[in-house]
Amino acid sequence: MRRRLLNKEQVSTEQLSAEKKAAYHYAVRLLTHREFCESDMRQRLAGREFEDTVISWTINQLQQDGYLSEMRFAESYLRSRLKKGEAPWLAAKRAEQKGARSDAVQAALAELCENYNAEQAAHDLIQTRDPGGLRFDEERVWQRQARFLRNKGFNADIILRVLKQR
Repeated sequence: MRRRLLNKEQVSTEQLSAEKKAAYHYAVRLLTHREFCESDMRQRLAGREFEDTVISWTINQLQQDGYLSEMRFAESYLRSRLKKGEAPWLAAKRAEQKGARSDAVQAALAELCENYNAEQAAHDLIQTRDPGGLRFDEERVWQRQARFLRNKGFNADIILRVLKQR
């Protein structure tokens, strides 16, 4: 029985393919939980100390297979932030800070904001925060509600209209 000796190129190729496989499986496992943007996925893979060539290959392969999409990430991220009551412009800003491409964010924002009513969203947010309006008579509470809406990204005009309705 003869053993076949491997030269350095064959060893590094085998190790590289094993590393590519490990990186790809790790990335797919991450993507089963939520969407990622390319920069976020790069950070995750770099955190696992994969080589740059392996990270680039993995990102390209994920995009070719349709698992990694900037547009899907932007839609998912914006939808979740809007559901939490943030104004669209603030949600878009945070998505771009997270690493999403600006063109994908703007396209997703345009699609999601077709039926968006800021006044209704602010009203719903206040309604869930204080359903009966029980504590609304106090000035201090009114100011706290206004600050809450301002921190969610609503402008002063909408805040005043919503709070005066109560």
